Amino acid sequence: MIKSARSKVPAAVSLCLLGLAVIFGGCTHLERPGVVTGRSDEYIDWGKEPPGAHDRARHAITGERPFEWWYFDGHLDNGRAFVGVFFDPSFTTGKPGVAFTLYDPDWSKEARLLSLEPEEMKTSTQDVSVECPAGFVRRLDDDTYHVLWDMEGLRAEFRLTTIAPGWRPSGGDGVNEDHLDFFWAVHQARNRVEGTITRNGITEEVTGIGYADHNWGKKALNEITREWIWGRILAGEYTIVYADVNYYDPSINSRPLYIARGSEVIVGSGSPTIMQWDFATHPVLKRHYPRQVRIRFSQGDITADILIRHKALVEDVDLLSVSGLNPITQWLARTFIARPTYFRIIADYEGAITRGDAVDVISGECMYEVMGFQ
Repeated sequence: MIKSARSKVPAAVSLCLLGLAVIFGGCTHLERPGVVTGRSDEYIDWGKEPPGAHDRARHAITGERPFEWWYFDGHLDNGRAFVGVFFDPSFTTGKPGVAFTLYDPDWSKEARLLSLEPEEMKTSTQDVSVECPAGFVRRLDDDTYHVLWDMEGLRAEFRLTTIAPGWRPSGGDGVNEDHLDFFWAVHQARNRVEGTITRNGITEEVTGIGYADHNWGKKALNEITREWIWGRILAGEYTIVYADVNYYDPSINSRPLYIARGSEVIVGSGSPTIMQWDFATHPVLKRHYPRQVRIRFSQGDITADILIRHKALVEDVDLLSVSGLNPITQWLARTFIARPTYFRIIADYEGAITRGDAVDVISGECMYEVMGFQ
């Protein structure tokens, strides 16, 4: 009898969990949105200044689950693209880490993700400086960074030279204020990429165009924001960076728009209108991302109107799967609490930027991301 009772416990537990899943599985269900529009009633000026040393450096953050990361991406002239990140600590694992993904022209990818011990990651609180066994970030001068990722047979070493300057949005209205929990600064809105990539023992020289920014915060991201959309457009001499962050705190507005023409920043605002619609639902992750995005802005003699259309989903990540949590905890969280996800989308864009009487028509290919924590 004792043996029989013991043998039935796992089955009973399994049936119980299955029953709970059936009853409460809708806990993490999210309806597919119709049209999502972010707009402000009046113009918000967030300045045009680049970040200083303090904003580039690691921050001494006090909080329950602080996080910080330095992000880099680029499109290479050989048709490949890359995304590389240094975390100290990661918002998913709470530990330092390094990630690097190399995309081929058909958007097939080779990816590396490494979690480190705290003593393995050395970051400066004086200015940006990241050193670890998997690579580094070194600021050589006001315009130049030297970055390296070296993990499991994939090595990428680049020199990044500023073309369009960085941006630290400031001026209140929910951006980079001390009392907030989430902060963001652009190190290089557009840079020239020069370096080498080595894989399968073969080294090739590469060139291209890239971007670098920096995020940090005081507590778990899922306690700060429901989701965000972020993207960058390189349109001839124009560099455009935009985002719409859906905070839990309704008093916080965070809808940055940066536009530079060459090396001159012409828009640094917190009040574009950003519309998202034609949402797709991922068949496995059960979360949604917009297939069409429109950005509109008008202030003084500058207007912008840009339509972005989805072309391909190239990254779909279940953030719980990279959290370091055990499988049972992941399942419970995914079933009853939240399904945090990340999508990276390649798209086509078309539109126009007007400066006084000059109208510049733009079109091409771009990338945007959707991060969700519900």
